[in-house]
Amino acid sequence: ITSSNSATAIVGTPFSFTVTTTGAPTPVITKSGTLPAGLTFTDNGNGTATIAGTAAAGSGGAYPLTITAANSVGGVTQILTLGVPEAPTITSPATATFSTGVAGSYTVTTTGYPAATITESGTLPSGLTFKDNGTGTATISGTPASGSAGTYPVTISATNSSGSTATLSLTITVNTGTAPTITSASTVYFTLNSAGAAAVTTTGS
Repeated sequence: ITSSNSATAIVGTPFSFTVTTTGAPTPVITKSGTLPAGLTFTDNGNGTATIAGTAAAGSGGAYPLTITAANSVGGVTQILTLGVPEAPTITSPATATFSTGVAGSYTVTTTGYPAATITESGTLPSGLTFKDNGTGTATISGTPASGSAGTYPVTISATNSSGSTATLSLTITVNTGTAPTITSASTVYFTLNSAGAAAVTTTGS
């Protein structure tokens, strides 16, 4: 088998890969292992075979295939790794809320293959930091500083080897944190053998 042992088929893009061989008489070529939805394998009967089609949405991943070429003299196998990149999508909410003086976090989540590299552009509130976790997720976390209350529009971008980039316009809102105060009465009354209720009320953020 003289063709490469790896190939890449991007989801949604037409793809064709030719398996080539030498030997006499002309080998019969077979494949074992699962192809992504949308791709097919064909022995062309001339010492070559073709993997072709368009990988379907949701089929991103790595597909190890065993290619076998055999004739009356003998046979040989090759492990062909078919990589199927799929464009990323950002699935986390477009809003995040924090309070000054209170630790908090927001997680960016994505789909796609391989795991997307995630970046952030725009000014974060003082006290918050951005980290790409390297797993197709990222985290904005920290404790907003006093005086940082307000609205912060930032852009989250996710890209991978599919060549596509997904973006999310994220609005971060920082509220002014205030300590709790109990505002309900310090005395309540109930009647023996009678159902009753008393509300405990508070302020604070």
